Amino acid sequence: VSDASGCSMVALLHTGAAKFPQNLLPRARQAVRSLLPPGVLKGCSSIVSRKLASHGFGASMAAMSSFPPQRYHYFLVLDFEATCDKPQIHPQEIIEFPILKLNGRTMEIESTFHMYVQPVVHPQLTPFCTELTGIIQGMVDGQPSLQQVLERVDEWMAKEGLLDPSVKSIFVTCGDWDLKVM
Repeated sequence: VSDASGCSMVALLHTGAAKFPQNLLPRARQAVRSLLPPGVLKGCSSIVSRKLASHGFGASMAAMSSFPPQRYHYFLVLDFEATCDKPQIHPQEIIEFPILKLNGRTMEIESTFHMYVQPVVHPQLTPFCTELTGIIQGMVDGQPSLQQVLERVDEWMAKEGLLDPSVKSIFVTCGDWDLKVM
C-alpha cells in the first residue's frame, strides 16, 4: 500500500463513512494503519484532509485523482468477534462476521457484509464476552450457523465480483488472530 492511499484509507475510516458498524471502526482503522511503514502518517495531513473533504467535509472528488495505482482492486477489511472468557474458553467460536469492501483505486467503501453467528459449543455468551465485544445474547440467538454464514459470504463475494479471477483482492485484518488463530 502506497503512503498516499494508506493515508486515504485511514482518513476514510476516521470519517466513519458508509455502512460500517460503528463498533468495528477502531479495529478497521488499526488494521489499515498496520499496513503502513512506521512514521508514514506524519506526512499525510493534506491527503487526510482531501479524503475527509471527499466525504462531504469540504472539497471535491477531484482530489482523489492524485492517488497512485494499487496492486489490489479491493481491500477486504475483516474483524471477527468470538466467544471468550477469562480464563480463555476452547474452542472459541466466531459470533460476528463483518467484511468491508474498500475500492483500492478510489478508497471508497463499496459494500459491506455483516452477520452475527449462533455459537454451538458455547451457546451462552459470558458477561466478559459481552463487555469485550458489545455483543449481547439476543444478537446471536437464532442466527445462522457458521457454515450458513460462510455460504452467505461466498454468495456476497460472488455478487460483488470478488471471485472473478481477474479481480485482485486481499483480506486486511488487525494482527494475525482473525485469519491465523481463528
